[in-house]
Amino acid sequence: MVSRLVCINRALIIPLSPAPSNAKHQSMPPIHDSLSTRKPYQGLLMFAALYACVVVHLSLYPYANWRSIGIGPFEFLSGPWIPIYQTVLWTDIAVNVLGYIPLGFLWMAALNRRPSSWDKVRVLCLCVALSFSLESLQTYLPTRVPSKMDWLTNSIGAALGIVLAMAVNAVPGLAARLNHRIESWLIQRAWLGMITLTLWFLCILAPQNPPFSTGLWLGNLFDVPGPQQNGTPFGLPMNVILAVEQLAPNFINYCTLTCAWLIGLAQTQAGSPRLRLSLILMAFTLLLRAMDALVTQAASAWWYQAGLWLEANGWGLCMAMAVVIAIARLKLASHQLARLSLLHLLAGWLITMLLPGVYDPDLDVHGAGLEGIFRALQEAGRWISELWPILALTVLAFLSKPERRFQR
Repeated sequence: MVSRLVCINRALIIPLSPAPSNAKHQSMPPIHDSLSTRKPYQGLLMFAALYACVVVHLSLYPYANWRSIGIGPFEFLSGPWIPIYQTVLWTDIAVNVLGYIPLGFLWMAALNRRPSSWDKVRVLCLCVALSFSLESLQTYLPTRVPSKMDWLTNSIGAALGIVLAMAVNAVPGLAARLNHRIESWLIQRAWLGMITLTLWFLCILAPQNPPFSTGLWLGNLFDVPGPQQNGTPFGLPMNVILAVEQLAPNFINYCTLTCAWLIGLAQTQAGSPRLRLSLILMAFTLLLRAMDALVTQAASAWWYQAGLWLEANGWGLCMAMAVVIAIARLKLASHQLARLSLLHLLAGWLITMLLPGVYDPDLDVHGAGLEGIFRALQEAGRWISELWPILALTVLAFLSKPERRFQR
């Protein structure tokens, strides 16, 4: 009987023995504590760096006639808050403040830390140092005037952006909901395509022909598309050559629009609302393209200019919309969308090389105030437009390989 009780007791004790594993799990820190040790968001860091480049361009454009007037770059610190030959313009103050709010917000949000850390101090110092450096460099530009007021308003804007980022992080459940949407909609490292698409949006601000073309320098590589025979390229009839020249601008618009919109869709999972995203991309594209007329032309001429523009470019625009909407309704993988985008990029690139007639109108009127800022953005977009096809080709070649599909 005693031996039987011992066996029963041993049988009861053995299942209770794995206590060390529970202790191991109890020693692990809570999940919310690990949020403070997360790595920064690479995508937001890239967008912050891109926006910082835009700020540098707007602060120093145009980059012409650099000279020294015999004073140091920091002399503006000992001068008046407002230069003697200037007046206080509330528009300039608002632009200086609003221009640095996204910079502070992006840098603070990209760090992915809790607001109690010292990151907000480091981000503010970084924005203040950037503004101070740009104001100092403006000493050597004849079209720019360094000012302590500009430095102060830029710093206030950066501080407001940091406070806004902290307020967003403090909302209960907001970060979790946004993270859930991002996890379920976007592929990992979607920032590659998002930055490429953002640069294309900047490219289409500048007036050019065809309106949505990029890499216009490629048209100068070939004076003629082939050997001259009987006065026409490849010996083709003149009516064929004229038909090709008439269809080429719309075909280039179709290829470029489809390529850009598919880049945006290629960053999403198959179950994401791609149709809604495609409609948003189309509306935003048309709004950016119409900005040149909205800013530089009289309101009475808007509808007339819009009619002329649609008459010249409507075919390529409508074809791109129809194709992208049809593709968005299919459950294609992200690398398949990247392949389709790559094919349209190469097709449009080929036509651009074979037709040297495309051109990029000069931005000879710079304007002042908000119009001057818009012209500076157009100039930056024109520079980026020349190299955008190479960037898009590299990104799409990377994303179009099946073994490169990102899994969470």
